[in-house]
Amino acid sequence: IELAGAGHQAAEDVQALRGILDARDGLAMLGTQLPGHINLLAGPVLENVKAQIDVPLAAKSDLFLYSLVLVMSKLAAPWQLIRLATKAAGSDDLKRIAETPYAVAVQIVLEEVDRRVRELSTDLKSGRGIAVAALLKDVHDALRGLRSEIDLPSESPWGKQLTALRADVSKILTAEIELMPGRVRRLIRPRPSKDILPGHKLDADEVTETEALIGFVAACRNYASELAVNEVTQRTFGELQQFLETGTRTLLDGLRTSSAGERPFRQSQIDAAVRFCAKVFGKEYASLLAKAAEVASHE
Repeated sequence: IELAGAGHQAAEDVQALRGILDARDGLAMLGTQLPGHINLLAGPVLENVKAQIDVPLAAKSDLFLYSLVLVMSKLAAPWQLIRLATKAAGSDDLKRIAETPYAVAVQIVLEEVDRRVRELSTDLKSGRGIAVAALLKDVHDALRGLRSEIDLPSESPWGKQLTALRADVSKILTAEIELMPGRVRRLIRPRPSKDILPGHKLDADEVTETEALIGFVAACRNYASELAVNEVTQRTFGELQQFLETGTRTLLDGLRTSSAGERPFRQSQIDAAVRFCAKVFGKEYASLLAKAAEVASHE
């Protein structure tokens, strides 16, 4: 079955490649007529792009399809490709859009969002995604654009696909967000002197990764409602704020009374706490904590 499935996928890939090759001359011509980069697909720009695509529309289906993909590659916000569909239909009504050839633009955008959601999941699992705020914003803007610019009833196929995408994003982000308080506690929880090796310090890479994770969760808060992570971000940030407010006072006390051997470790904890507080409470709060730590280190 797996081999049969692989063969079917290979056949589809070959067919797609053949379609691109057949359409390459038309695509090359279209490429010279379109702007190199489109910041906003609206107004005269939208009119012009649609006029250019309407030419291959009457010619060949492959050329039309790949023309839409070419346009999307030039968009600063790829989800705006759906505006060609609403423009063609003269409406945001799903039924009227589905009656136009440009309905395929909606499906292209949905597939692109799905690809980006999978990319987000892969980056987070690999550890590279802790600072992928730009990708997160792209996914958020695309989901919001689809919901706001097209009337997608939840029971419609496209509506169900959009709901599934939002659920996938929520699941991916929730798993990552819930890791954050534990990672912070593990690094800066107060420790008895007997548990500290002389001259030992926190791992600098782990501190940097955790700081970036806090920044990632903070970015999630900006998009929490659309991405269905409002409750978990509020709860997680509340836990973190409470822990930092109470934990840093204990860390300062520990630094004041520390021996020479344990001082490097306690100082590294305070330094980490300052960085974390800058992400959570702001730079002014972090600056005050750093000054308090400097005073404590000389007492």
